[in-house]
Amino acid sequence: SLAHRSRSPGRRPGPVAHCTSSHSRLPASTPAAMNEYEYIYMKKRKDFGRYPNFDDIEGKITGQIEQDPTRGDMYIEQTILSITVDNIPQFSEHSVNTARVQTKSRVMLHVEGGWPKEVDYSEAQDTLKWRKRLEKDPAFVTTVKQLTRNTITCLEQNNTIDLFEHYFHFEEPEHLPENLTMKTVALFKDPADETRSVTKIGWHPEGPTKIVASYSNLRFQRMSDDMPTASFIWDISERNVPLTELRTTSPLISCQYNLKTPEVLVGGCYNGLLNHYDLRSGPAPVGKSAVEVSHYDPVYDVCWLGGKLGTECTSVSSDGRLLFWDVRKMNEFQDECILVDGSKDEPKTVGGVSLEWTMEAGPTKFLVGTEHGLTMLINRRAKKAPEIGTWFGSEARGGYGSHFGPVYGVKRNVLHPKIFMTVGDWCAKMWVEELKGPMLQTPYYPSFLSTGAWSPTRAGVFFLARQDGRLDTWDYFYRMNEVSLSQKISDYSLTSLSVQSQGALAAVGDSNGVITLMQLCDGLAQPTSIEKNHIGQMFDRETKREKNLEAIKKTAAAKKGEHGGDPGREGAIDQAEYEAREKAFFAEVNIPGEPGSGAARG
Repeated sequence: SLAHRSRSPGRRPGPVAHCTSSHSRLPASTPAAMNEYEYIYMKKRKDFGRYPNFDDIEGKITGQIEQDPTRGDMYIEQTILSITVDNIPQFSEHSVNTARVQTKSRVMLHVEGGWPKEVDYSEAQDTLKWRKRLEKDPAFVTTVKQLTRNTITCLEQNNTIDLFEHYFHFEEPEHLPENLTMKTVALFKDPADETRSVTKIGWHPEGPTKIVASYSNLRFQRMSDDMPTASFIWDISERNVPLTELRTTSPLISCQYNLKTPEVLVGGCYNGLLNHYDLRSGPAPVGKSAVEVSHYDPVYDVCWLGGKLGTECTSVSSDGRLLFWDVRKMNEFQDECILVDGSKDEPKTVGGVSLEWTMEAGPTKFLVGTEHGLTMLINRRAKKAPEIGTWFGSEARGGYGSHFGPVYGVKRNVLHPKIFMTVGDWCAKMWVEELKGPMLQTPYYPSFLSTGAWSPTRAGVFFLARQDGRLDTWDYFYRMNEVSLSQKISDYSLTSLSVQSQGALAAVGDSNGVITLMQLCDGLAQPTSIEKNHIGQMFDRETKREKNLEAIKKTAAAKKGEHGGDPGREGAIDQAEYEAREKAFFAEVNIPGEPGSGAARG
């Protein structure tokens, strides 16, 4: 029998129609060998059943719940969360230092060709015999004449107009304004996990191949006990890993190569000691200064001196002392100079944070920048104790124009050693040894300046590192009223700057421990023949102007002293001179008037 499943009209039918056949439902007379058959019919839901019908009716109240304020205590007010949703695609930035390219030199053989097979070109006698025999051939002269017919026309034209003449060969072009540029060549990242600042950078004296970098954290009480203390030497062609490690018990604040022996270095530590390194003996220092004779504060700057043996150096610290050393005997210093502010009544000791010495300016002259904004010129003569010769910017010594903060950098002009630059607070100032006040000054920046450097090849170019991550380039030979080039170097504040002696590369360090190697364009590195003289004349002109202003001030002060400060005499007018000038004025403008008609007020 066929089983049929149905539902009542009020109920919705199911999605499946099922038909089945079975021998168990057949009469008893049916044979037992009959098989069971089953087939399932499938239909979609939309193909059967009734469709709903919706109508618009009026609303009816089916229930009402009264307000119960006590039920609010059963719930907790949810904290309001502010979520910002946008559909802007997210981008990521990643910078890597590529691996060093391996290069090889291969031999190439150049063989001379064009000779007949019977002539051995490697034998000079064989080639000479062949040339002589060829020149005696009658066809040789005819061939040469045919070849020279085309060249005669060009030669005659060249005799009339010199096509290859060098115009203005002996004249040097003046400095032309151009688009100054600098580009990033490499980045050297501090391998330490903890963030450290690049406090000082020094170039290898034999060429642009290596740099030594000092790493430390100079922020007050921000140095952790687990901070690494090692500094590194980098090879500019290998950016992935440092070339050499300089080990020390206290972080290095400054480190410089020896000018005569590049394998020897000296470094000033945070704890006031001086380390003497010899790379031929390993990364550990071969000598240290004794604690009892060393500085009490961090050694902010060190400098090698140009002695015969190249073993003398000097260091300056914020403890107010300038010490002179011989690395062969580090248990004591040779000389000492106490840095005082120049006050005649009660001189106070001031800390030193920058140091400059060059052989061209004089082997006995040392420039020191202090924490109080003053710059000192210290003389160290033979068989005499070092003494302060000039206080630049000290009002107690007749100076003016000191910085409002520490002098982080003091640098002499390489081509004009008497001119030096100081960097502090928001500006840089140019000084000359003959004056106690600045002769030039840059405008105030919106951010602090951390250091500066002169170009070693161009007399009028200098660089200023800012704490907002920008490096500004000034070119006085081009213009003096504004910056020639401002380049964004890092997102962090710049802390150190050093320009290579050839003038084409500059290494800039920041507070995140990254050294950026910059390639300067030819306009910033290559000088012209007239630039040095023009910059020198400009400095001489500004020096004379400052001297004239000082002379006028002294004359005015002397006249004021002669009058004894009498307020009645101050500003008095000479009656005879007044009448003479009044007469000349009336005669010049053709106005009739009597001399002395005006009232002269004394």
